[in-house]
Amino acid sequence: MQTMIWPAAVAVLGAAFFLGAAGIFLLAVQYRRHGRLSWRRTITTATAAIYGFGLFSYTMLPLPETREAACFTGLGITQADPGHFLNDFRASIAELGLRGFATSFVLWQVLFNIILFMPLGILAVRWLRGNIFTGMMLGFAASLAIELTQYTGIWGLYDCAYRVADVDDLIMNTGGAFIGAVFAYLPIFGFLTGPKEGDARDAAPRRVTRSRRALANVFDAAITTGAVFAITGTLSLIERLGGPAANERLMNFWIPLVAVSFVFMLPSLSRGRATLGQRCAWLIVTDGRAERASAGRALLRSIIGFGGITFLFQISTSLTEVSPYPVLNMLVTAYIAVSAVFFLSDGHQRGLAGKATGTGFIDRRAISIPEH
Repeated sequence: MQTMIWPAAVAVLGAAFFLGAAGIFLLAVQYRRHGRLSWRRTITTATAAIYGFGLFSYTMLPLPETREAACFTGLGITQADPGHFLNDFRASIAELGLRGFATSFVLWQVLFNIILFMPLGILAVRWLRGNIFTGMMLGFAASLAIELTQYTGIWGLYDCAYRVADVDDLIMNTGGAFIGAVFAYLPIFGFLTGPKEGDARDAAPRRVTRSRRALANVFDAAITTGAVFAITGTLSLIERLGGPAANERLMNFWIPLVAVSFVFMLPSLSRGRATLGQRCAWLIVTDGRAERASAGRALLRSIIGFGGITFLFQISTSLTEVSPYPVLNMLVTAYIAVSAVFFLSDGHQRGLAGKATGTGFIDRRAISIPEH
């Protein structure tokens, strides 16, 4: 029972963490694509995230502690005989009888492989707007990727296969996705289908509100934090598996600087004159007269505005209990508070950075952006 409950707990906790960090990124993509947020589409995204972590937990965890830990005789043996589970069924029935077989691990392991992939078939039809064939092929592709990952020890990350790659799992998983795709047409799953909307690029420009500006900042912060966490987490995993040790200055300064540069600085210099989060919210920096701001003013706004704040916050905070730069942390917090007061009280919705650079925002669909 513990082997069933533990992966479920990992899935829920992992999905909660993912939605807290990358979930905002998914909302940014949704806003960029559709021009607004939909609660039905958001719920479906959350459901897909929980399911994705569940699929990973049940098929990949627990991971061996070292690269060599999986290299034991009898561990990770490939099962390439289609229908081998039928032999296991016959042996179990002969030993336990039909009543014992009904509650045996042999039976429920096969049934669980079917049940585990049914939600994928449902999501393929309802979320991705596919059909039964799409659901079945998606199940086959996902199962094949999992079995190959297990067979190769996560593509060479471990020296040996640490779980059994089983062709029967591939068959059962594909069948589960097929059944799920059939069930997806039941009305009870209708809520998973988001509303049909046109391309946001073709929508009419809308007024830039404080909430829309704030949402763009949230998008920028989430994208930056997700990038920093992904890079530092990967380097830490490589170090744990025997790779080179991660340099502390690289982890705490240069990686945040690179992330902020790609999210804030470089996009502000391009002809779009907006950070990645602002682009998702369909905003562009203007010179205060509804014209596109110069590259220098847009960059300066990012440096002394939310881009600079995000960078300083990244290097002044730590996953440990004590901040490495407590004074800097307090100064950043104070600057955020003062800028927020200006932003909320100013009639033109400008914070300190906007006032200092004389820039504002407009819906990017309201002006023509030159190709070069």
